[in-house]
Amino acid sequence: MCPLKSEKIRKGNRLTTRLYSDRHGSTSESMFLEIDNLDTKTITEAENNYEKTFITVRDFLEEQKDEQHNLVSEAARLSLTQGIADILRQTGLIRKEGK
Repeated sequence: MCPLKSEKIRKGNRLTTRLYSDRHGSTSESMFLEIDNLDTKTITEAENNYEKTFITVRDFLEEQKDEQHNLVSEAARLSLTQGIADILRQTGLIRKEGK
């Protein structure tokens, strides 16, 4: 049995999920469309932590749009990742774990 693969594509307020598997030269495919308005929803409108995280990262990246981020550079990727992790901690979506 071939494993089921998934692919998610966001276009504006819609998330399309494609589930598919390839076996014996044929493809089985299912598509699901979800309208969640995460392109415009505010943090106060978020219904769960997933939406809060999506909106927080979306807003952070919006603030970074005028910065020159060459994502081919590891330093730029790490810097952007650090900024995302920091904003998630500042908003309480992740917290420092005690050991």
